Amino acid sequence: MDALSSTNIPKRENQPWQKRSEGFVLRAASFRTDDRLLEERRKLGAFYTPVALSQILSNWVIRSASDTVLEPSFGGCGFLQAARNRLSALGCASPKSQIYGCDIDPVAFDYLAAVLGTPVDLIRFSQSDFLSVSPGAPWPDRFSGILANPPYIPYQALGTNLRKNLSNREWPIAGIGGRASLWAYFIAHAVSFLAPKGRMAWVLPGAFLQADYAKPIRRYLASSFERTSAIVLRERIFLDAGTNEETVVLLADGYGSTEAPAPIQLAEATTLSDLIRMIGKWDGGKRVACQIEEARPASLSLNTRERALLTAIEARQDCITFGDIANVRIGLVTGANKFFVLSIDEVEDAGLDALDCTPILAKFLAAPGVSYTSTDHENLAGSGARCYLVGRPGNERSAPLVAYHETFDKAARVKTSTFRKRKIWWQPNDGRVPDAFFPVMHHFGPRLVLNPDGLTNTNTIHRVYFRENMSQLSRRLVAVSMLTTFAQVSAEMVGRRYGSGVLKHEPREAERIRMLVPAGLTVRSINTAFERIDRLLRAGRRDEATAAADALIMKAPGLPDSATETLSKMLLDIRLRRRPQSRTASR
Repeated sequence: MDALSSTNIPKRENQPWQKRSEGFVLRAASFRTDDRLLEERRKLGAFYTPVALSQILSNWVIRSASDTVLEPSFGGCGFLQAARNRLSALGCASPKSQIYGCDIDPVAFDYLAAVLGTPVDLIRFSQSDFLSVSPGAPWPDRFSGILANPPYIPYQALGTNLRKNLSNREWPIAGIGGRASLWAYFIAHAVSFLAPKGRMAWVLPGAFLQADYAKPIRRYLASSFERTSAIVLRERIFLDAGTNEETVVLLADGYGSTEAPAPIQLAEATTLSDLIRMIGKWDGGKRVACQIEEARPASLSLNTRERALLTAIEARQDCITFGDIANVRIGLVTGANKFFVLSIDEVEDAGLDALDCTPILAKFLAAPGVSYTSTDHENLAGSGARCYLVGRPGNERSAPLVAYHETFDKAARVKTSTFRKRKIWWQPNDGRVPDAFFPVMHHFGPRLVLNPDGLTNTNTIHRVYFRENMSQLSRRLVAVSMLTTFAQVSAEMVGRRYGSGVLKHEPREAERIRMLVPAGLTVRSINTAFERIDRLLRAGRRDEATAAADALIMKAPGLPDSATETLSKMLLDIRLRRRPQSRTASR
């Protein structure tokens, strides 16, 4: 969103927060409780921190009455108010003079006037883009503490020019760029404002623990601070702002440490009371949970006994990773699904012939079993679903197909980045037929769906290619094993959880899923289990299908009798924790 550039900051005439008026302060205080349009707040990435959480983090960051505090995007001013309270409690005579901040949103200054009074000091509080501000005058060279809830704006919404400018800049944290969201740049810039031995606390999205672009940030924090902790809040604190985003509280203490890198400690707090206890425990020098390099939040659900069971199963000779036997690739990227993926009626209305199209699976839920056949596709087409890809592999086109392609708006064609990347803009089909389908995002764990009749799929689904000469029977065994409680737990461990509790697997993450493929199973037992599981899934009986998979796979010699029961409890707990929990924190 180019409006975030400091040269495009929205201004208002006769801004009331510049004038001292008791009546205005009352108006601003009441305005603070009004709901702004959610769409407007989303564009700015403005999701205000609850008052209770702001105070908890301020109490931790601010240690003395002489501390100076920076809030890079103060928004609803929760952190500023909490910082003032903390400084006052520590005996600071003029707490407001030690608090500084930035925000691009004019409404933030309405909140500021209500919280800190008028007139607003426009030196200490700048209406500007924080990423355009440099350390030093008129601000202090460095701050002893940073409190931040940065804008949650994904890279797609930043606008092409701003995205390029941000990714091409040199930051104190190297390696950020490409697909990074705006919050990542805020952290990368903010560390240059922090004094030696300083502390900072951030309220971040779950992507901090999961996104590839966040890896350089995590590595930098581990190597530049004496200690760092990331605490996942189970309750979704921004539900009232229209987002299910998971929240991670990041605490970093002792900036500029020259000691050996210390892995980030990962923990989970169910409530804000839990968070307070964890911070106290951590400050006392105790570990709050596991240390991480690339751990997922799902690992927080496991106790010592459960970790030991997983480790023991993973050490077995018949335990493999999915990537040992298969390559996972993204599906076909059309660049315009509504134009390229049509229903049978739309194909006819466009004047196209059946030979002008290729059957395609566009939605994973349209393949409910562990196999997707031509018969399944015909039934899907009969229901009116969009399941035909306009065009076939190769460069030849019929006259009706040429005519249909010409209906695509030429200006839009030029602007579509996917088209520019293809040799032929109108040819999305690369001709590579997958052996199986694997979901990108799902709520109830992944399924592997075999593709015996050679259909293709869009990029809402991953394509799976098995090892060369892998038999159909072995493929069926893998499809069954993917549904066992063990493989489903493993999928939770390597996947990324988002929003409303959905689990996502990028191709390399799918390849890291662990599964059992025991030897000695008969042809009949595998086929019987596969066909029964297919029927159960099509009937919507997912739990029974998993039980049938366990009955075949989890009876392998050497596995504890209690393994399936223990894994089932683990899986249930992990999935419950993955799904949103309503916010109960006071604001």
